[in-house]
Amino acid sequence: MPEPFSHRPRSITTVPFTATGLQRPSSNGLSGKNNEGEPNMKEQGSREKRIFRIVAGCILVFLLIAAVNVWRAKTRKTGSTNSEAAVPVQVFSVKTGDLDRSLEVTGDLLSLEDVFIYPKIPGKIIEKFFVEKGDYVEKGQIVASLEKAQIIAKRNRALAQVEVAKANLDVLKKDFDRIKSLYDKKAISRQKLDHISAQLSAAKAQLKEADAALKEIDVFYRDHDIRATISGIVADRYVDAGSTSSTDHPILRISNEATLKLEAAVPERDFPYVHKGMDVRFTVDACPGQVFSGRVAVVYPTIDPRTRTAKLEIHVSNPDLRLRSGMFANVKLSFGKQQALIVPIDCLSRMPGTGSYYVYVVEDGKACLKNIETGARQRGLVEVTSGLAEGDRVVIKGQMRLKDGTPVRVIEASPLETDKR
Repeated sequence: MPEPFSHRPRSITTVPFTATGLQRPSSNGLSGKNNEGEPNMKEQGSREKRIFRIVAGCILVFLLIAAVNVWRAKTRKTGSTNSEAAVPVQVFSVKTGDLDRSLEVTGDLLSLEDVFIYPKIPGKIIEKFFVEKGDYVEKGQIVASLEKAQIIAKRNRALAQVEVAKANLDVLKKDFDRIKSLYDKKAISRQKLDHISAQLSAAKAQLKEADAALKEIDVFYRDHDIRATISGIVADRYVDAGSTSSTDHPILRISNEATLKLEAAVPERDFPYVHKGMDVRFTVDACPGQVFSGRVAVVYPTIDPRTRTAKLEIHVSNPDLRLRSGMFANVKLSFGKQQALIVPIDCLSRMPGTGSYYVYVVEDGKACLKNIETGARQRGLVEVTSGLAEGDRVVIKGQMRLKDGTPVRVIEASPLETDKR
């Protein structure tokens, strides 16, 4: 019967004897396997080399992918630059041309004559007004009167003195004629004739003095009536009846509206074209659709350093009184045909948030942004007063795709028909 427990016989390692004694076993404990350890070391070195190759390959692939991405980015950037360089534009060469130069400004209508009316006598009660605000008055018309009770009494006394002087003079004249007749008949002495002659001269002097006093009182009396010094419309009334008069404070303001003056200001650059006597047209909001005319009467010789403008005074005839002082006017000054640098209005772009303009000028194949100042406009053209020179090529189509420095390509286009604009 087989044994219930069988044991595989254990191998027994024999330790050879040497002359020096027992031989030490190998490090693996098996002296017979000593030569088999060398292949294991070689296999481990081969495995490490394979791992190194795999890692190096991964790094190489990563670097290759990165290089490809960089190349693609540069290609896209170059393509974008090439696309910018290919922006097609149409240009117009700046040139000098005839332009009907005109200027539109604003101004205010004012009275050519505007006066204050003062009492000539202080400390008197203003008894009555004969006009109201808005009434038309003629020069010399009585507009108000002061109390006259005292002056009337003085005038009556002066009149009485004149009458007494006249009566006394009449009596003395008769006496003189009688005495002169007697003297001629040698009935009286020369002394009596001289005496009556002296009395007659004194009476004449008294009458003259009384007349002078009456005239002075008459002037004072007339000054109690306050009169308009010009013809016009009562623009303001500053006091009421019953107030005390003062020679320092006006009671009325009268404005002559038959002829008005329009005050306006022109920019410094247009000042040389304005001259006295030139015709002007203007409109007012109060009379829509109607154009009024005037003539430059005064050109102020200096420029205001704060506003860089010069002041004009335009006289306007207003016989029907349709225009009134204080109205706002839109004025157009025409200077006639003049030479100017012109460009199409289509090339203008406005600076955001400002009233300034800029254009794109093609220089060395690139769009260069230039700020400009403009002047008169006419039939699709605009005057350039600064920022451009004759011959500059400004972009008139395609500027919406541009920025400063963008490469451009000028395309062939039909010429701008400026004569038809």
